Amino acid sequence: MGTTILIPTDFKESSLEPLKALLQFQTEDSINVLLVHGIYLSNSVSDLLFFDQSDLKIEMAGKEFLKKLYDLEKELGPKVASIQIVFFSGFTQSSFEQFTETNKIDRIIIPYELRFDWSHKKSMDVIPFLHKSKIKKQLIAWDTNQYSNKSNKTYITALT
Repeated sequence: MGTTILIPTDFKESSLEPLKALLQFQTEDSINVLLVHGIYLSNSVSDLLFFDQSDLKIEMAGKEFLKKLYDLEKELGPKVASIQIVFFSGFTQSSFEQFTETNKIDRIIIPYELRFDWSHKKSMDVIPFLHKSKIKKQLIAWDTNQYSNKSNKTYITALT
């Protein structure tokens, strides 16, 4: 099984940029990508009993984002073994560490200067959990300014 990489997403097309940027420097044969989004779960027992991640993906990501993700996975071919959306619903760093262990995360990608939109009523900011994690992290920055002489350059810096 290949390397598993965790990338935060807010289900905007811009949150796919770190993945595209990462693949420019990929040395592994094939990677598994988990796009993580933090959610607040209801305390209602009936809501929890009937909780369905598939319905939540459609509700939060939307069919358009899911289609772009599907197209991107096909386009990237052998570089990416799989791209999956996962939800994190914990409130503590230890619950996040358990989440990463369960999902066998090898590396976390943290986008530099990407402004996430956590405005959905169920959304929760996962970035603080990513920064505090003990897992190897990489910061990805890219220049998409069309007037820059560095246009579309990607920069990767290891954090820890």
